[in-house]
Amino acid sequence: MRILCVGTNHKTAAVAVREKLALNADQRLGALKDLRATWPDAEFAVISTCNRMEVYLARPVHGHPRAEELRDWILKFRGVSGSPYDEALYMLADAEATSHLFAVTSGLDSLVPGEAQIVAQVKDAYTQAVQAGAAHVVLNELFQAALHVAKHIRTETEIAMGKVSVASLAVDFVRQLFESLKGKCVLNVGAGKMNSLMLARLREMQADRLVVVNRSRPAAERLAEEFGGTPGDFARLEDHLAKADVVVTSPGSAEPIITASMVKAAQKRRDWRPLLIVDIAVPRDVEPRAGKVENVFLYNIDDLDRIVQANLDMRTGQHGAAHTIITEHVDELMGVLHVRKVAPTIEALYKKMNLIAEQELADARNKLSTHADAEEDIEIMRRTLHRTIRRILHPCTQRLRQSAGTDAARTHVSSIRELFELDEKEDEEEDTE
Repeated sequence: MRILCVGTNHKTAAVAVREKLALNADQRLGALKDLRATWPDAEFAVISTCNRMEVYLARPVHGHPRAEELRDWILKFRGVSGSPYDEALYMLADAEATSHLFAVTSGLDSLVPGEAQIVAQVKDAYTQAVQAGAAHVVLNELFQAALHVAKHIRTETEIAMGKVSVASLAVDFVRQLFESLKGKCVLNVGAGKMNSLMLARLREMQADRLVVVNRSRPAAERLAEEFGGTPGDFARLEDHLAKADVVVTSPGSAEPIITASMVKAAQKRRDWRPLLIVDIAVPRDVEPRAGKVENVFLYNIDDLDRIVQANLDMRTGQHGAAHTIITEHVDELMGVLHVRKVAPTIEALYKKMNLIAEQELADARNKLSTHADAEEDIEIMRRTLHRTIRRILHPCTQRLRQSAGTDAARTHVSSIRELFELDEKEDEEEDTE
């Protein structure tokens, strides 16, 4: 089996590109169904967060899709084309793809190294793939290993010290403009996990008024109650903008829910007082042109990168120890998967030898059938023959297991199958991507 990863993240693409490739939960499910219908012999899982969209697959060595085919499928599924998207997508295979998933799940590949939300996001992606019937033996083992590695790294290193997150960094933008929110009104748009994390920190800045707006009124009411705010009507979003000093948003809608015209109209009603908008959604919730409106300070997820290093020097210093742990686990998992590649040949070799032995014993039984103790003799011969087979094949199969995954093993497998005329030659040779 081959393991592949095709995707994009905050390192390879700006938010303007990422938001076109991003998938919400329903879209991820649709993608899994389409992938399975297109390539039924492969396994798939899809991770999509504010900082990445990645498709993981496991397939037979000479099977499909190849990495290029999966890349083309992603672009077609999202209805985009052209160099910005081609260049944004990376293609990783086998150990490199495995190491990448381990780093992603551990938070090492996050905008904020060590941030905790990614573990839950990977779990959700894995669970959805299993429930959709898209993830089976190989991806099950891969994702379970990834979650185990993440726990190992968080236990053995200080990568997650301080629990700094994208949400906490977003609030740092607010702190840069306002030492306190006394006398200010905060408008929160959305009711997801990131909104809760932002509001928990904003509450410490003692805003006079907090308004929570969400398409689902009950969700807005629950969040408002939790943080001492007031639920607002989503249909009156422009009115709420006109009364706000700070806006934080994170739902991630297919289209911007706060347009430049809404912001301009709100600013006019506010007499053009400074308005800070922090949009950490992907796709973005706020139309980029809104940042051009007079006295509007608009920041998105990519702008967080400017303050990451100042907060995370200690975490970055833990990367070496974390990557050492990842390497150990990648080697272990690759060893298991490589042995599986040669296992069918070993099994077929023993099966054929044992079949020959049983055929010879059947012939001997006919010749010994006149003896009173013939069955006892046959059983002695059976044990002797099968023990002899195991002793003869043991050095061969051990060397094959030890060299699994190498060019030598692939050559040996090919030779054994040809010389012993084993049925249905397995695809142990590597294909080129």
